[in-house]
Amino acid sequence: MSPFDRNPPRSPPARADGARPGPSAAGGNEPAPRVKTVPFGSSGGNGNDPAPRTKTGPVGGGGGGSNSSPRDGGALVGRSLVTLYCNAGSGALEYTHAFINAYATDHFRGAVAQRLSVGAYELLSNALNFGSVSSDILLELIEAENIVGVRVSNEAIQARISMLSEHLLKLHSNPEQTFLDELRRSVTGGIPRPMLGLARVAHEAGLTLTLNVQDRRVTVAAQCRR
Repeated sequence: MSPFDRNPPRSPPARADGARPGPSAAGGNEPAPRVKTVPFGSSGGNGNDPAPRTKTGPVGGGGGGSNSSPRDGGALVGRSLVTLYCNAGSGALEYTHAFINAYATDHFRGAVAQRLSVGAYELLSNALNFGSVSSDILLELIEAENIVGVRVSNEAIQARISMLSEHLLKLHSNPEQTFLDELRRSVTGGIPRPMLGLARVAHEAGLTLTLNVQDRRVTVAAQCRR
């Protein structure tokens, strides 16, 4: 469940017209993510999408029930501008991130789009690397009245859920110190692996992170004011 430190490379121009991204340039055999976009101001749901997890409670290490950070009063709730599915272990990160980055740049002011771009990259990278290969990863770009954010959900084993919960508690307590600690660990190495990705989201991008757990389904959201 630990994200790796990545600086997203420059990606080729992405289509922001709602079409499905094409195959990966690396091999051409990766399945293209399934993408759905909706016009600004319309509902993102059509009755067939998984319902967002909206139950609230304190972040904890347990995997049972539903937990989310109390820092912003609960989980990220709003209309879905983009809904995208892909598979854990696939090579979808770069061209999927390019699509989300282009869409956010087109719809939000520059500073907000950049923050969402960092959040989308790190959350999706985490899910692709450590999510269960037996279930889909769901990525959504969410808009509410005063809040925008990115939400990624995937299935994971209990040990990784507990590790993620503990890491988010540290980030909520002291984002800067946690970022510096993980940065040092990324240089010195060791086990467990450094968890720098989410620290970047919280400290560098200044996004508020929330965690929601329902059985083995983990939903992490990163949000900010518009």
